[in-house]
Amino acid sequence: MRTLVLAVLGLLLAAAAPDTAAAWYRGGFTGEEILEHCKESLNTDPVKDFNRGICVGFIDGFTAGHYVAETYHAFHHRDEKLDDIYGHLCIPDTTSLGQIARGFVQYLQSRPDKLKLPAALLIEDALREDFPCPK
Repeated sequence: MRTLVLAVLGLLLAAAAPDTAAAWYRGGFTGEEILEHCKESLNTDPVKDFNRGICVGFIDGFTAGHYVAETYHAFHHRDEKLDDIYGHLCIPDTTSLGQIARGFVQYLQSRPDKLKLPAALLIEDALREDFPCPK
């Protein structure tokens, strides 16, 4: 019985190892990997729906998370204007995920030297370039 308890405890500790968990929180896609999914998402072929879902889900997840972070910051730093928060994105409300995906593909294709970087860093740069905040 003691051996079984130790084995289960060992499995639980191995599953919760910091190295494994940390990789998940950083996100796993590189620019190169997400580019393949997003290029396919521009195709209207229904067979490509899986890639479209990955691309659009990645973009929607990033923008939703960024919005929550900005809202949290604004709530806790009420003396700052939202537009003055470092990292604020100025994506117009009328922008579709498809428009963002097309711009992201163009951004990635024009910078092959950056494709090994994490996709989350690249989408943020692409959004700042495509939707600059007014000065």
